[in-house]
Amino acid sequence: GGDDSSASSALDAAAVASVETTSAAPLSQAPDIDEEGLDAPLMADIEMLSDMLTEVVRRDDPRVQDLYQELRKRGMDRAADPNDIKSFKKMKKLAFDLSPHDTHGVMRIFALALNLVNAAEVHHRLRVMRNNELANARKEGGDEHVGPLPNVEDSVRGTVEAILEEGSGDADAVFEKLCKQKVEIVLTAHPTEVNRKTLLRKYRKVSETLGVLDRPDLHPYEREEALTTLRRLIAAIYGSDEIRRQKPTPQQEAAGGNAVIESVLWDAVPAYLRKLDAQCRVSLGQPLPVHVNPIRFASWIGGDRDGNP
Repeated sequence: GGDDSSASSALDAAAVASVETTSAAPLSQAPDIDEEGLDAPLMADIEMLSDMLTEVVRRDDPRVQDLYQELRKRGMDRAADPNDIKSFKKMKKLAFDLSPHDTHGVMRIFALALNLVNAAEVHHRLRVMRNNELANARKEGGDEHVGPLPNVEDSVRGTVEAILEEGSGDADAVFEKLCKQKVEIVLTAHPTEVNRKTLLRKYRKVSETLGVLDRPDLHPYEREEALTTLRRLIAAIYGSDEIRRQKPTPQQEAAGGNAVIESVLWDAVPAYLRKLDAQCRVSLGQPLPVHVNPIRFASWIGGDRDGNP
């Protein structure tokens, strides 16, 4: 009874997190990911994306690009030395003197740049987890016992292996509780969600293209094509209106929900269940029964028009 309770509570706490982990948590939520200079590829990606953004903006509005670079430099100086009052005062003066047109342009660049950093972080999170898994497999002399889910604390694999190592439950008890887990994903279209789905797809494509550039067997032509794709994506994002100007109708909310199902869930959920099945075989010695489906769906679309369910 005690073993079952410990296994159940630990799996309950990790169930939702495990689904989120497969979509890559932000780098800011992984404080130890910086060890041994592992962030160097991330910084290289960010610098490359920043340079591409600079090219696009400079062609459109050189003055706004120069203002952005100046504000960014002052901000970075201030971050490096919080006691640097001189840089802070210059930054305030520069911001105070901006015209409405320049303010709008500078804020657009900052918003786009931060979204590109987020896209790079998503890819880097996956890259670091994958590299760690490969390194651990080499240390163990093979990969036959390496499960497909990430071996991190907030994933099903990490939780299961921790329970087994600590002796908090045996494999059969953990498997029984795992088969009873239910995670409900609620599709909602909150009125405060202003990001357009077309732009969200573009940022996801940025992350995917960075993954292509990581391939060691990439042909020079394929590399140039991937770089051209990134330039096109950034130019398209910069030339688009990034937010909705009007509250979406229930029909538009439904279309947005369908877009999430078609572009993400349709492939991601079956892929995750296949990985969970493989992980059960590796960690617990038995496959996930075909009737077990821990993921359920619900929807508030069209029903939370005031921002509440």
